[in-house]
Amino acid sequence: MHRTGRLQSLIIQIFWLLLLLPVPGIISAQDSCDLKFISHLVNRGDYREALYLIDSSDCRHVKTNDSLNYFKGWSLYSLKELDASAQCLLKTHPASVFYLKSHFFAACNYTHLGKFDEAIRTLGELQLHSAQDSAMRYFQLAGISLLQNNLPAFREWMDKTDRNQYEITEPADILQKLSGEIQSHKTKSPVLAGFLSAVLPGSGKLYAGKKGEAVSAFLSTVGLGLVACENVSRRGCKDVQTILFGTAFAVAYSANIYGAVLSVRILESEYHENVKNTILFNLHIPLRNSYDR
Repeated sequence: MHRTGRLQSLIIQIFWLLLLLPVPGIISAQDSCDLKFISHLVNRGDYREALYLIDSSDCRHVKTNDSLNYFKGWSLYSLKELDASAQCLLKTHPASVFYLKSHFFAACNYTHLGKFDEAIRTLGELQLHSAQDSAMRYFQLAGISLLQNNLPAFREWMDKTDRNQYEITEPADILQKLSGEIQSHKTKSPVLAGFLSAVLPGSGKLYAGKKGEAVSAFLSTVGLGLVACENVSRRGCKDVQTILFGTAFAVAYSANIYGAVLSVRILESEYHENVKNTILFNLHIPLRNSYDR
């Protein structure tokens, strides 16, 4: 009996020992802050899993680690949480191998968020290592100026940009051409579109470049107006049919004016959105080609 008890006790101890041993593929507390494994998760695109490990209690004692700040910032960037990403990326120190990439992309995040002052300050505080880095900073500042529709500042920063850096050459040419288009762009007025449509139905749509809609608005509004006038002359103002056609004309006439105003607003909004997206895209691509390798 005594030997049986000792044997059972030994079996139980071995059982618990096996449970406590790390098993391949399972993260234990002691290796949950392994930077190599976190890097593997980030490179594989498992950003939420990487963030879970970084934010775990086992990693709190190394929160000032540049690699952790970079991995967290890059994971947040990849998940489109740009503001939080920028805050993490900016914690990397100049001695870190991730420094330039982190700070350039932090500025990029602020630019995408429309926080231009923060982006400019981040770029201004960068400690650069090469002529390529200088060219990239000037190019990013030029793009931000273009987003702000500040053409003189855009030209000033672009003149300082070394466009012989191959990552920048094509995007710089695109932004240069775009700046000329912005300068020559004639903004259409929603008020003028509404006024034109009030004077001649459909003319506001024509002003907005909507030829088909202009013809449709003219025919429907003028047609209802003629029918309403004919009913007034034949049946008088108080006739039910006259009232119905008169109401239909009033609705069509008002819709014709409102539609013209809305069309111009949408047209201008789409133009500015396309310009913005073109600038952001051409600011982003050189960063990916230069620092995300």
